[in-house]
Amino acid sequence: MELNGVVQRKLALLDESVLRLQGFLAGTTLEQFKRDDLKRAAVERVLQVAVEIVIDIAERIIALKGAGPAATSVEAVERLVTLRVLPAPQPYIEMVRFRNRIVHGYTDIDPEMVYMIATTRHEDFRKFRDAVDRL
Repeated sequence: MELNGVVQRKLALLDESVLRLQGFLAGTTLEQFKRDDLKRAAVERVLQVAVEIVIDIAERIIALKGAGPAATSVEAVERLVTLRVLPAPQPYIEMVRFRNRIVHGYTDIDPEMVYMIATTRHEDFRKFRDAVDRL
């Protein structure tokens, strides 16, 4: 399947988001991150946007394949597995749930969890991009 320009642009934005995360956190320890409200807010926002991009791409691919709309973001990820775009639903379902927590549970965000995700799980975004690029 040939990807259209919208998907390609979103993949480029996803790459930019990962680079932005790395830039925000370069040389930053967990303790520094916990004390820096502005940096925490920026990282949370970049993670939220990156997950939104993943969801948007999933929904676009589903539409391009004529597979009908997904009722939820989790279902969109599961459909990509069914359509053999992704090998498994994890860690992408975890991403969607994390995004939901940032958006809807904004007073209950654990800075250690945000730091861990931003510093150790950013490769998951690249794996998603690589899976989509193989279409």
